[in-house]
Amino acid sequence: MTTNTLFSRNRIIAMVSFIAIIAISLMKSAMELEDAEQAYFSQWLRWGYDDQPPLYTWLQYGVNAILGVQILSFSIVRAIIFAFILVCLFRFSLSYLKSESKSNLVVFSLALVPVFIDFTFRRLSHTSLLCLLIIITYILIQKLIQKKSLINYLLLGIVIGLGVLSKYNYVFVLGALGVTMLIDKEVRQVLLNPRILMAIFPALLIAAPHFNWLLGNQNYLQELQSSVDLKTSMEGKNSIPVLSPIIAMVKNIIIIIAPLFVLIFLLKWRKKIDLKFAQQDWLFKMMIAQIIIIFLFFVMMGVNKTEERWFLPLLLPFLPLLMKVIDFKNVKKIERITFILFLVVVGIQTIRTPVEKIFNIPSDVHFGFQPISEILNSKYRKDIWVLPNVTYAGNIRLLNTGREIYAMDDFSLPEFKLQGKTTVEVELGKEQLKNQNPQDSILAFGRRKQVIYFLKRSE
Repeated sequence: MTTNTLFSRNRIIAMVSFIAIIAISLMKSAMELEDAEQAYFSQWLRWGYDDQPPLYTWLQYGVNAILGVQILSFSIVRAIIFAFILVCLFRFSLSYLKSESKSNLVVFSLALVPVFIDFTFRRLSHTSLLCLLIIITYILIQKLIQKKSLINYLLLGIVIGLGVLSKYNYVFVLGALGVTMLIDKEVRQVLLNPRILMAIFPALLIAAPHFNWLLGNQNYLQELQSSVDLKTSMEGKNSIPVLSPIIAMVKNIIIIIAPLFVLIFLLKWRKKIDLKFAQQDWLFKMMIAQIIIIFLFFVMMGVNKTEERWFLPLLLPFLPLLMKVIDFKNVKKIERITFILFLVVVGIQTIRTPVEKIFNIPSDVHFGFQPISEILNSKYRKDIWVLPNVTYAGNIRLLNTGREIYAMDDFSLPEFKLQGKTTVEVELGKEQLKNQNPQDSILAFGRRKQVIYFLKRSE
């Protein structure tokens, strides 16, 4: 039996998190990378945006159309997604664990997952959306195991299509499902049911236009490959085949789960819990399959540089497995303590931005882009503005919502946009000048004290 009320603990932390995320964004003088990226790319509806699928930007475009281009528009999308991650993870845990207290503990334990309560809470966009859609995927798999209805298959297909358009990493989930089908009867019955066609068709219908756009341009594929290589390889360091990918993967998984396992060790040491063997059900086998798929990809791609946030969406749905092997001597007490812990951590995250500002702790978000905007408006109002990257372009767009802004690192920008136009390019550092004389400059801009140059060009 559950207390499915507005003021149940899982909903309280979802609402508190929603408010805190918006409040944090209002305390910043400049946008984080992900919000700035959305401020830039959401100027247009495209089938794709550089090295990311388009779904998040489409959502942002819709919110901007309603609320306008302002800080609230960007933070509210992240806040809604974060809140729904908490709610959906609770619903999935409840259907799997059949215990409200343990399901709450699954959600509250996220306060001990650094990459979730820091990166996802404060800045991540595409990764957060991927987290949500993967959890919904697992909810639907659980539902289909129980009832193979046409509507459940249709919903699964829609979520799969949206998942692929949220972040390319979603294909790892599909790979894990394929492997799990070979070793688990329940998942095999779901995926080999003729009604699976009701999932395949909408998934293809939703995802096909984007991949037609992506695969139809060799330049996009090359840029995407370059982006993947840049993110997964460490320049100047030799990697050991097979061993380096394993080390990279294990290191980041340990970083994600270490605080949780420290807490479990302490509770076991204090005799507050007992541990039992994991039941080898479909979710357990799915976890094994997911790790295998990630490992194979890392080995084949020769990955030797990783980030914890890449693993977070893929591992998040397996938290209920951890809770299932624990027997609590007083689950209500632990639930209450972890609830308070989550609220405390959210409170610390909320005051972190003003505290950094008060104590002059270096952070890019404390340095606004008004100086660049003022020069552009006072001297180059009639020209096309081209900024060095999407971070600069997004922040400048936030200050100048009535005009199009362009970025030099936007490889999916249609060529005709700048053809035959007089542009003013904002450059970072002398090495970008190429023996040309700048019209204006700004010395010691931002936290890194960069020199900014303004170059006028005719395309």
